[in-house]
Amino acid sequence: MKKLFTLFMAFALVAGLIAGCNGEPKITPAETINTGVGQEFDVTRGFDMNSGYMWREEHNESLLQVVDTAIDTTQTKDRKVSLLQVFRFKTLKKGTTTIILTHARQTLDGPLVARQDVISVNIK
Repeated sequence: MKKLFTLFMAFALVAGLIAGCNGEPKITPAETINTGVGQEFDVTRGFDMNSGYMWREEHNESLLQVVDTAIDTTQTKDRKVSLLQVFRFKTLKKGTTTIILTHARQTLDGPLVARQDVISVNIK
């Protein structure tokens, strides 16, 4: 009886571990962009050049194309100037994808990540 109970507990433990390993973790997008095929859109993030942190993007190249990346400025009401990194994308075909923006700086030990944003893109 004790062996049967031990076997049952081992099976339950393995089944629980398998159920808990269901693939990639769910990530809630920071924003959602709805657009059509052949359309262009911008994704803009602020940054401080003195900190060494810059935004880097990753995307599905079969659905999106980077048309341009640029540095822009904006001025607040109190006349402070802020730097912006602008990524211009063009949609290539219908589908749903994500853009991952990583705010990181390079170090000798590898990239140091301060923040990561996920943007959902729905192309109709």
